[in-house]
Amino acid sequence: MKLSRSIIARGLFLSAAIFLFAGLATAQTAAAAKEFNRLVTLNKALGKIPMSGMDKEPHRSFLKRNDKDIVYSDPAGEWYVRSDRFWDLQKMYPKLAIADQIGWTAAENPLPGECEGYVNCYLYKLRTTYGEYLTLYPKGTYSRKAVQKTVEYLKYIADDAAAGKKTYDGPTESSDKAEFAAVIGELRDILSKVSHPEKTKAMSQLKAIETAFK
Repeated sequence: MKLSRSIIARGLFLSAAIFLFAGLATAQTAAAAKEFNRLVTLNKALGKIPMSGMDKEPHRSFLKRNDKDIVYSDPAGEWYVRSDRFWDLQKMYPKLAIADQIGWTAAENPLPGECEGYVNCYLYKLRTTYGEYLTLYPKGTYSRKAVQKTVEYLKYIADDAAAGKKTYDGPTESSDKAEFAAVIGELRDILSKVSHPEKTKAMSQLKAIETAFK
């Protein structure tokens, strides 16, 4: 039985499309991996710079060359790759397998500055790190670990709440109270979409923190 020219043409077109799609996916994976490795390598290099050597060569020139990708944390006396460099990379290639790894690296990446006991600040940091990873990957490779990290992170604030708020300070202004309620709500919503049993503990901690500091 002879195939019609139209069927053959469609078959050839489909084969070509599959070939082009596979090639594009391979190229995108290579590009994502290259940039991801660059950022990871940069972070490692930054970690090796001594505090006393930042204004000396070759470190001074190195920091200047990478100025757009890095941020200084004064309390720690260290330089980090900006977390948004990792998050932006994940957003560029959200459907690639490597995007999960990039997102987790972004979540684990240190943020500059100190919260100095202010609850809103700690919750914001949690929302923009492990909370953001769980938003993107509620069933991701590192989702359970992200929930466990969340429990560890909230433990100190929840324990302080139970002890009478001796270390942490809650919001006092109405706008800050609204911010506090909003981020608590976001974290609760994020955890509700996760299936790991550890989320029950995190939910309980959020409730205790909400009750104590609202």
